Parts: sequence; C-alpha cells; structure tokens
Amino acid sequence: MTRQSIKEYLQQNPDKVLVLDGGQGTELENRGINVANPVWSTIPFVSESFWSDKSSNDRQIVKEMFEDFLAAGAEILMTTTYQTSFKSVSENTDIKTLQEYNELLNRIVSFSRDCIGEQKYLIGCIGPWGAHVCAEFNGDYGAHPENIDYYQYFKPQLDNFFANENLDLIGFETVPNVNELKAILSWDEKILSKPFYIGLSVHENGVLRDGTTMEEIGNIFKSLGNKVNPNLLLLGINCVSFNHSPSILEDIHKNLPDMPLIAYPNSGEVYDTVKKIWLPQNSENSLTWEQVVKRYIEAGARIIGGCCRTTPKDILEISKAVKKFSK
Repeated sequence: MTRQSIKEYLQQNPDKVLVLDGGQGTELENRGINVANPVWSTIPFVSESFWSDKSSNDRQIVKEMFEDFLAAGAEILMTTTYQTSFKSVSENTDIKTLQEYNELLNRIVSFSRDCIGEQKYLIGCIGPWGAHVCAEFNGDYGAHPENIDYYQYFKPQLDNFFANENLDLIGFETVPNVNELKAILSWDEKILSKPFYIGLSVHENGVLRDGTTMEEIGNIFKSLGNKVNPNLLLLGINCVSFNHSPSILEDIHKNLPDMPLIAYPNSGEVYDTVKKIWLPQNSENSLTWEQVVKRYIEAGARIIGGCCRTTPKDILEISKAVKKFSK
C-alpha cells in the first residue's frame, strides 16, 4: 500500500496531529557517535565503512535511534541532513563533486526510509544558510543579508530532495533571518515542487533571531496573498525555548490564523554558548509536555515533536498528549 501524499493527508484529516521524532543529532551523541563536526549528524554517513560494513557500530546506532523514535509514537521522521548542504559537505569532508554529493544524499535518504518503513512519512531536513557559519541562533547574516544568493546555496540539496520519491516533505529548519524567509517565500512551484514547511529560529522573547516580530512575519505572508507557493504546508518554530514556545506559536497563530503550524522545541535545557554545555531548565518555570502540546494544538499545530536534547522518552510523552488533546 502506497502512502497518501502528506498534503492530501493533512487536508483530508483536518483534526489529525502528526507526531514528529526528536533531536537526532544530540540523540546520536548520547549513543556514542561524535557529532562535534561542521557536518554535525551527517558525520557517520560520510565514512565508507558505514555503507560497506552492514554490522558497523555507527550503522546500528542510527538504526536503533529510528526504531526507538518509532516505538515512542513518531509518525513522521527526519533525515539526518541538517548540516548536509553541498557547501558544508564539500568544504569539510572528502566529498567534493556534485556526483559524490548526490550519491551521499541518496544513500542517507534510502537508509532512512529502510529504517522507518514505507508507511511512515519522511522529511528531507535542510538547515538554513546560517548553519554553515553558525548563525542560526543569532541571525547575523552579515551587513547585506538581502544580497545573499540563498537559492544557489540550497540548490544542490533541493534538486536532489525534490527528485527523491522516498521523501514526503521538505523541511527548511531553524531559519533565523527574515531575508532568508523572504527568499524561500519567493520561490514558485518550479523551484519548490514538493510539499515543504519553514521552521523559524526564534528568541525566547518571541522575535526572530534577527529581531523581526511575528507580526511583521504575518504581514509578509499577508502581502503575498495568493502568491504564496501552494506547496508550503506549514509554518512554525523549531530549536526554540521549550517553556516559551507555546506563547511564540500562539503569537504566530494570532497573526496567521489560517496557517497550519509545526512546533518542535528543545528539551527545556538551556545551551550555554560560552561553555558549550547544556544546563538544566529552571524547575520553577517549567511546563510539562502535556501542557505544551495542549497549547500547541489549540494554536493550530498539525505536526508536533522535539528538537535538540529531546529523546524517545519525550516523544512518547508528546504522543500521549497528542492522543489526549487532538480530536
């Protein structure tokens, strides 16, 4: 039985909320893979031994990660390709040509599909332009972000993903700069020919990392009217503060009440950018997954999961809450 297209599925099941998987990169790290590399969670896949040795330790770790997220209730899962732009890969690995790059992406996507089976949905994950310069959490794209050729940066990965039938949805993740958002929104169905979503990187105070407010983002969408690419299925937030994420999503919903939303925050721990470590969340201000998921659903979320430091245990809690609060 073939999967129904995700676009049709979401349209025909307006009350259904899909459970997304969790923080793959940090989960691989928890399980023993060193992802402290410019290509992040792509690193195990660039080793030829990963592909030639079917019993390799890294291969088992990745497979078991997918299996554990599935067992926790994930219905839509991601490829580990956040830092797999052609620029990042060609500058930081032995893969230098487009042919080699496409082979890598094909292998990763095919392996991911084999791990999750034919009936689950698979997202082709794409990190923002800022990912290759570590700017996804400050939105600092230099003096003239409006002059960056975002399309040329994304094109190799997009060309591959849009041609790959194993992928159901493309995810532009952790977008921190309004100029990048505007660029993605300017691309028509010839460029973005498959369903996609945009996840915004937002400060805990509720503005895009470059300072743009959700009201301003809402106005950008409203100004486009019916020119918004019909393949844009969802807008939302990812890799954001757990405790502040419900109010941020509610703000987006207030400004764009008809837009289906996606939300997958961090675990609630706080990343210390100076010490490069995760700190426990302040228990006095902490919400539960049940509280967070309820508010997400009330704000129009159709896909809910976790980002950095969220584990299969978190996804299980999300899955239970989704069953409780969705119709």
